[in-house]
Amino acid sequence: MVSESRQRAAVEHLCDSLLEGRAAGTPGGKIARDWVAHQFDSLLLKPFYYNRSQTFWSNGISMHNVLGVVPALAPSDKYVVVSAHYDHIGTLKGKFYPGADDNASAVAALLSLAEMFSQMRRDSVGPGVNIIFAAFDGKQYSMAGSKHFVSSLPFAPAQILCEINLDIFGASLVPVHQRSDYLIVLGRNTLPEHLRNVVDRANRAEGVNLDIDYTFYGSDDFTRTMYKLGDHYPFAQKGIPALLATSGFHQHTLKTTDTPEIINYPVLAKRTRLIFHIIELIANGSNR
Repeated sequence: MVSESRQRAAVEHLCDSLLEGRAAGTPGGKIARDWVAHQFDSLLLKPFYYNRSQTFWSNGISMHNVLGVVPALAPSDKYVVVSAHYDHIGTLKGKFYPGADDNASAVAALLSLAEMFSQMRRDSVGPGVNIIFAAFDGKQYSMAGSKHFVSSLPFAPAQILCEINLDIFGASLVPVHQRSDYLIVLGRNTLPEHLRNVVDRANRAEGVNLDIDYTFYGSDDFTRTMYKLGDHYPFAQKGIPALLATSGFHQHTLKTTDTPEIINYPVLAKRTRLIFHIIELIANGSNR
């Protein structure tokens, strides 16, 4: 269902020195953008309102979101948005920052999810609502990409049932308890009442069984602060239910040592399966 080898290949490609750390507005960032767009095309994702990308400006830099849609099996005006930023901090003072966990690992998961839902659509078994896959640019510029997406929505925010943002998604270096197969999920309180248990239900599906924590290492203050730092937050500010799924900061975050070798690929695949089931449950639950 989730190919560890393809996820590994995606992380390694995005971390190649040719991409120079994928800083927004750089040639390396453009290579990353074009590659993600090509992946969306190969998976037969539809453009978002006739556009594969959104161009916007921040700090005088031209930036680009990459967008793809798996339409609902039956006509629907409801959406789930799944996102991961593809930019990183680039090459600074001659030092190359690969950005494997932050955020190539999440882009790899995003592509796996797009593949699974695209196949579901071709098999005529779903999804129940439209699924938007968003690879955001400009995370390092105060979440410029997600802010632009939300501010330019061509439909009412209320039509988005949930936004699920994947950010720092592939390492297992700072377990919340003792298990390496863990995940931090923030924002459960933003979900409507009938979906509050959706993560737990998804975690029981097909033996996913991750160690889930709904706080940032047990601290209310850190939980509130961390929740405001990702591309889900502009959605939450518009009243859209929004979840952040993360494996947490670690000693390699924003360092030159954030390389593909630190990713736990079996756990990355397991986390991806969890997100798939969350999306599926939300999409199906909307029809109740």
